[in-house]
Amino acid sequence: MYLAVLPSYRQNCMEILLDEFPGRLDLYVSESHLDSSVKSGVQLPNLHYVSMRRLMGNKVFLQSGHLLQALRTDDLVVDLNPRSLSAWMLLVARRVLHKRTLVWGHLYPRAGSSSNTASARRTMRRFASGTITYTYSDQAAAEHELPGQPVWAATNALYRANDIQPVGTSKAETRKEVLYVGRFEGSKKVPLLLESFAHAVRQQPDLLLRLVGGGSQEDQLRHRAHELGIADKVIFEGWVDDVDRLKLFYERAICAVSPGFAGLGLTQCLGFGVPMVVSKDEPHAPEIELADTGGVIWVETDSTTSMAEGLLAAWRRRGELPLSLVSDYVRNHYSAESMARGLHYALEDVR
Repeated sequence: MYLAVLPSYRQNCMEILLDEFPGRLDLYVSESHLDSSVKSGVQLPNLHYVSMRRLMGNKVFLQSGHLLQALRTDDLVVDLNPRSLSAWMLLVARRVLHKRTLVWGHLYPRAGSSSNTASARRTMRRFASGTITYTYSDQAAAEHELPGQPVWAATNALYRANDIQPVGTSKAETRKEVLYVGRFEGSKKVPLLLESFAHAVRQQPDLLLRLVGGGSQEDQLRHRAHELGIADKVIFEGWVDDVDRLKLFYERAICAVSPGFAGLGLTQCLGFGVPMVVSKDEPHAPEIELADTGGVIWVETDSTTSMAEGLLAAWRRRGELPLSLVSDYVRNHYSAESMARGLHYALEDVR
């Protein structure tokens, strides 16, 4: 696999996959992506770091190192990302050499199937021997778009199945927290959550807000919490990757929140049986298909009052938690095992 990055949340999936291909699978990645806050963090054997050059004002990137090995290998997986010049080079060169190359990633950019770069992704797929998607809905769309090309779904997952369990009790008094887990960056719209929480806590003073993560906006968020008079209600937890510590936060949560686009975090909160308050009109990642489980509370985009109403709705429903059936669905369909299985089938060309 020759990929831009492998973040730490890929650890479980990659451990399983490497066990299934002992000594046969090499991973080539860079230390960080175009967005330097997205970093590789897996600790794995057969992992090799390659350099990345960011070009054209940080719009595209070129990786170098171990390209000859990537060119010669029988089966190769590259990013389905038109910003990767190295992926384009390997796709074209290996097609000339009649070697099998798979593309792995989001079928469309977050702007959707009609965006400018969606056609570039389709072109990458035409050069490839097959496609690996993150969701079942994208698998169906990919099969429809290029009939005859094989497509596998490696559902975008965080945890092993035995770690995906409904957490906490249905006792309403034990749940008082609104939870955000993720980066503190502009696209995530965490300041909007602060404003909305300030509205909600005026009506329900027992509410607390726990922010798990970090990023360039942390100082701004701390300052804004003081300005809003809610600093004593907001807990900055820092980065937490340990699943057992995260479960403790979800045990006390009435909901998680995605004030910007929703993605992989949806599999986390629903897997623990906790609903997510989600903004309607954002360029969500394909994992938004999990909204069909009923675990999403939709709110109007960029509306502090609507989001505050969503938080209060979660407060009123907290006695229904955890959402056991939703958790069961995630465990069965969005585990590290199911993701690794999709990748395994793709590498072995099992259909």
